[in-house]
Amino acid sequence: MIIMLIGPQACGKGTQGEMLSKKLNLPLVGVGDLLRAIPENHPKYQLVQDEMKRGELANHEVVADLLKKRVLRKDCADGYILDGWGRIEEQFKLFDPNPDKVIFINIPCEETIRRISGRRICQPTGEVINIYTLDREEMAKCAGPLIRREDDTENAVKERLEIFSRDTLPVISKYRAQNKLVELSGLGTPDEVFGRILKALEIGIS
Repeated sequence: MIIMLIGPQACGKGTQGEMLSKKLNLPLVGVGDLLRAIPENHPKYQLVQDEMKRGELANHEVVADLLKKRVLRKDCADGYILDGWGRIEEQFKLFDPNPDKVIFINIPCEETIRRISGRRICQPTGEVINIYTLDREEMAKCAGPLIRREDDTENAVKERLEIFSRDTLPVISKYRAQNKLVELSGLGTPDEVFGRILKALEIGIS
Protein backbone atom coordinates (compact mmCIF):
# COMPACT_ATOMS: atom_id res chain seq x y z
CA MET A 1 0.00 0.00 0.00
CA ILE A 2 1.21 3.49 -0.86
CA ILE A 3 -0.11 6.25 1.38
CA MET A 4 0.51 9.92 0.64
CA LEU A 5 0.22 12.53 3.40
CA ILE A 6 -0.87 16.02 2.50
CA GLY A 7 -1.91 19.17 4.33
CA PRO A 8 -0.93 22.73 5.23
CA GLN A 9 2.31 23.40 7.06
CA ALA A 10 2.40 22.43 10.73
CA CYS A 11 -0.60 20.10 10.36
CA GLY A 12 1.43 17.27 11.89
CA LYS A 13 2.17 15.17 8.80
CA GLY A 14 5.66 14.23 9.96
CA THR A 15 4.50 13.03 13.37
CA GLN A 16 1.57 11.09 11.95
CA GLY A 17 3.77 9.62 9.25
CA GLU A 18 6.15 8.22 11.86
CA MET A 19 3.29 6.76 13.91
CA LEU A 20 1.67 5.22 10.85
CA SER A 21 4.99 3.83 9.68
CA LYS A 22 5.40 1.90 12.94
CA LYS A 23 1.80 0.73 12.93
CA LEU A 24 1.80 -0.56 9.34
CA ASN A 25 5.48 -1.54 9.22
CA LEU A 26 5.95 0.56 6.11
CA PRO A 27 8.88 2.96 5.60
CA LEU A 28 8.26 6.68 5.89
CA VAL A 29 9.70 8.38 2.84
CA GLY A 30 10.06 12.02 3.78
CA VAL A 31 11.24 14.55 1.21
CA GLY A 32 12.81 16.65 3.96
CA ASP A 33 14.88 13.71 5.19
CA LEU A 34 16.05 12.91 1.66
CA LEU A 35 17.11 16.50 1.07
CA ARG A 36 18.97 16.74 4.37
CA ALA A 37 20.85 13.56 3.49
CA ILE A 38 22.22 14.93 0.19
CA PRO A 39 26.04 14.75 0.37
CA GLU A 40 28.08 17.91 -0.09
CA ASN A 41 29.62 16.55 -3.29
CA HIS A 42 26.18 16.27 -4.93
CA PRO A 43 26.03 18.65 -7.95
CA LYS A 44 22.79 20.22 -6.65
CA TYR A 45 23.82 20.37 -2.99
CA GLN A 46 24.23 24.15 -2.75
CA LEU A 47 21.09 24.82 -4.77
CA VAL A 48 19.02 22.70 -2.40
CA GLN A 49 20.64 24.23 0.69
CA ASP A 50 19.86 27.76 -0.51
CA GLU A 51 16.24 26.87 -1.31
CA MET A 52 15.69 25.25 2.08
CA LYS A 53 17.15 28.24 3.92
CA ARG A 54 14.70 30.51 2.09
CA GLY A 55 11.82 28.21 3.00
CA GLU A 56 11.11 27.44 -0.65
CA LEU A 57 10.15 24.15 -2.27
CA ALA A 58 13.28 22.33 -3.37
CA ASN A 59 14.00 21.84 -7.07
CA HIS A 60 11.34 19.39 -8.31
CA GLU A 61 13.67 17.46 -10.61
CA VAL A 62 16.19 16.91 -7.83
CA VAL A 63 13.49 15.68 -5.43
CA ALA A 64 11.88 13.45 -8.06
CA ASP A 65 15.24 11.81 -8.76
CA LEU A 66 15.79 11.19 -5.04
CA LEU A 67 12.30 9.71 -4.66
CA LYS A 68 12.62 7.39 -7.65
CA LYS A 69 15.82 5.93 -6.23
CA ARG A 70 14.44 5.69 -2.67
CA VAL A 71 11.25 3.79 -3.52
CA LEU A 72 13.22 1.19 -5.47
CA ARG A 73 14.88 0.00 -2.27
CA LYS A 74 13.77 -3.35 -0.86
CA ASP A 75 12.00 -1.90 2.17
CA CYS A 76 9.49 -0.20 -0.16
CA ALA A 77 8.53 -3.43 -1.94
CA ASP A 78 5.22 -3.65 -0.04
CA GLY A 79 4.57 0.07 -0.14
CA TYR A 80 5.53 3.19 1.76
CA ILE A 81 4.23 6.38 3.34
CA LEU A 82 5.11 9.53 1.41
CA ASP A 83 5.45 12.93 3.07
CA GLY A 84 6.40 16.15 1.29
CA TRP A 85 5.48 15.42 -2.31
CA GLY A 86 2.42 16.20 -4.43
CA ARG A 87 2.00 19.81 -3.35
CA ILE A 88 1.54 20.98 -6.93
CA GLU A 89 0.28 19.19 -10.02
CA GLU A 90 3.54 19.83 -11.87
CA GLN A 91 5.39 17.44 -9.55
CA PHE A 92 3.42 14.43 -10.79
CA LYS A 93 4.88 14.85 -14.28
CA LEU A 94 8.27 14.03 -12.76
CA PHE A 95 7.25 11.37 -10.25
CA ASP A 96 3.76 9.96 -9.76
CA PRO A 97 3.55 7.65 -6.73
CA ASN A 98 0.00 6.60 -7.73
CA PRO A 99 -1.06 6.32 -4.07
CA ASP A 100 -3.75 3.95 -2.84
CA LYS A 101 -4.81 6.47 -0.19
CA VAL A 102 -4.19 10.18 0.30
CA ILE A 103 -4.57 11.42 3.87
CA PHE A 104 -5.41 15.11 4.04
CA ILE A 105 -4.73 16.43 7.55
CA ASN A 106 -6.53 19.75 7.72
CA ILE A 107 -6.21 22.52 10.31
CA PRO A 108 -7.58 26.10 10.32
CA CYS A 109 -5.37 28.90 9.03
CA GLU A 110 -5.11 30.49 12.47
CA GLU A 111 -3.84 27.20 13.92
CA THR A 112 -1.16 26.95 11.25
CA ILE A 113 -0.04 30.50 12.08
CA ARG A 114 0.00 29.74 15.81
CA ARG A 115 2.00 26.55 15.44
CA ILE A 116 4.59 27.94 13.03
CA SER A 117 5.02 31.30 14.76
CA GLY A 118 5.78 29.36 17.95
CA ARG A 119 8.35 27.13 16.29
CA ARG A 120 11.95 27.47 17.46
CA ILE A 121 15.19 25.62 16.72
CA CYS A 122 17.50 24.53 19.52
CA GLN A 123 20.82 25.85 18.20
CA PRO A 124 23.12 23.17 19.71
CA THR A 125 21.02 20.16 18.59
CA GLY A 126 19.01 21.44 15.64
CA GLU A 127 15.87 19.98 17.24
CA VAL A 128 12.64 21.80 16.43
CA ILE A 129 10.45 22.66 19.42
CA ASN A 130 7.32 24.76 19.89
CA ILE A 131 7.00 27.31 22.67
CA TYR A 132 3.20 26.96 22.64
CA THR A 133 2.95 23.17 22.88
CA LEU A 134 5.93 22.22 25.08
CA ASP A 135 6.06 22.76 28.83
CA ARG A 136 8.97 24.49 30.59
CA GLU A 137 10.62 21.19 31.57
CA GLU A 138 10.70 19.97 27.97
CA MET A 139 11.98 23.34 26.72
CA ALA A 140 14.72 23.30 29.35
CA LYS A 141 16.24 20.26 27.63
CA CYS A 142 17.71 22.65 25.06
CA ALA A 143 21.02 23.80 26.53
CA GLY A 144 21.53 26.66 24.09
CA PRO A 145 19.59 29.57 22.61
CA LEU A 146 16.34 29.04 20.72
CA ILE A 147 16.49 30.36 17.17
CA ARG A 148 13.51 31.46 15.10
CA ARG A 149 13.71 30.79 11.38
CA GLU A 150 13.47 33.89 9.23
CA ASP A 151 10.52 32.47 7.31
CA ASP A 152 8.50 31.54 10.41
CA THR A 153 6.90 34.96 10.76
CA GLU A 154 3.13 35.44 10.54
CA ASN A 155 3.34 37.21 7.17
CA ALA A 156 5.52 34.46 5.70
CA VAL A 157 3.13 31.80 6.96
CA LYS A 158 0.12 33.57 5.44
CA GLU A 159 1.96 33.71 2.13
CA ARG A 160 2.61 29.97 2.25
CA LEU A 161 -1.04 29.30 3.06
CA GLU A 162 -2.07 31.27 -0.01
CA ILE A 163 0.27 29.11 -2.09
CA PHE A 164 -1.26 25.99 -0.53
CA SER A 165 -4.79 27.14 -1.42
CA ARG A 166 -3.77 28.00 -4.96
CA ASP A 167 -1.56 25.03 -5.82
CA THR A 168 -2.37 22.13 -3.49
CA LEU A 169 -6.15 22.26 -3.15
CA PRO A 170 -6.53 21.28 -6.85
CA VAL A 171 -4.40 18.19 -6.13
CA ILE A 172 -6.65 17.35 -3.19
CA SER A 173 -9.75 17.78 -5.36
CA LYS A 174 -8.28 15.36 -7.91
CA TYR A 175 -7.82 12.61 -5.34
CA ARG A 176 -11.24 13.29 -3.88
CA ALA A 177 -12.74 12.69 -7.33
CA GLN A 178 -10.77 9.42 -7.54
CA ASN A 179 -12.23 8.35 -4.18
CA LYS A 180 -8.72 8.04 -2.73
CA LEU A 181 -8.91 10.98 -0.33
CA VAL A 182 -9.24 10.65 3.44
CA GLU A 183 -9.83 14.07 4.99
CA LEU A 184 -9.68 14.60 8.74
CA SER A 185 -9.00 17.23 11.37
CA GLY A 186 -5.45 17.76 12.60
CA LEU A 187 -6.59 19.45 15.80
CA GLY A 188 -6.01 17.77 19.14
CA THR A 189 -3.19 15.61 20.47
CA PRO A 190 -1.08 13.46 18.12
CA ASP A 191 -2.79 10.35 19.54
CA GLU A 192 -6.23 11.79 18.85
CA VAL A 193 -5.33 12.59 15.26
CA PHE A 194 -3.73 9.17 14.83
CA GLY A 195 -6.93 7.55 16.07
CA ARG A 196 -8.88 9.39 13.37
CA ILE A 197 -6.45 8.17 10.71
CA LEU A 198 -6.72 4.54 11.82
CA LYS A 199 -10.50 4.78 11.93
CA ALA A 200 -10.61 6.31 8.45
CA LEU A 201 -8.34 3.56 7.13
CA GLU A 202 -10.38 0.97 9.05
CA ILE A 203 -7.33 -0.21 10.98
CA GLY A 204 -7.56 -1.36 14.58
CA ILE A 205 -5.77 0.75 17.21
CA SER A 206 -4.42 -2.20 19.22
